Amino acid sequence: MLRANRLSTPGTLPGLLLLSLLLPGLLIGCAGGEKRSGRVDPDVDDALGGTGIDSADVRAIADKMVGRILSTPEIARAANAPTIVLQPVDNGTRFVIDTDILLLRLRGELGERASGRVRFLARENLAQIEQERTAKRDGVFTASSEKSLLGADFFLTGTLRSISKARGGDRSDYILYSFTLIDAEDSTIVWEGQHEVKKVGTRGTIYR
Repeated sequence: MLRANRLSTPGTLPGLLLLSLLLPGLLIGCAGGEKRSGRVDPDVDDALGGTGIDSADVRAIADKMVGRILSTPEIARAANAPTIVLQPVDNGTRFVIDTDILLLRLRGELGERASGRVRFLARENLAQIEQERTAKRDGVFTASSEKSLLGADFFLTGTLRSISKARGGDRSDYILYSFTLIDAEDSTIVWEGQHEVKKVGTRGTIYR
């Protein structure tokens, strides 16, 4: 028994031979379970599946909405570049998502394609702006000029609604994306655009 135990000890020659035979198999097993990552086209659905909001939806929505907003008479025929304030998107779907990504994409597309025909007001930074203005007027900081805070000509708002169904492991989701441009002076809805998507898949994909 003692002799047999010594022969199977990794430090002995037979033990080393056994380890050399097993090692390639262990390495192959590890390599086979290795997970790889890489870049994919954001306009194409990925292999993870899911019936919720994906990058392709965000990009398609922004492209569609921006073209329609810029062709709205109140924007296209304005004598001066209208000012727009982005309002938070109301998410009424079952998906927990960062809706700001829709607004960021819309603002980026509008700013790039509008060529100065619209301007956005950074109301989300209003507290910092007012603090900076006060410090300048009190002489704490220098100021090249004094300007009045601009009022908004339009509010751009968004709403997400969905119809969801499930049976067993199957899932179906219809999502309606609706965006509205509202006149900030008289509350008139000057434009409203919608984009709809319906997806069918299996349960299991987690959105964060």
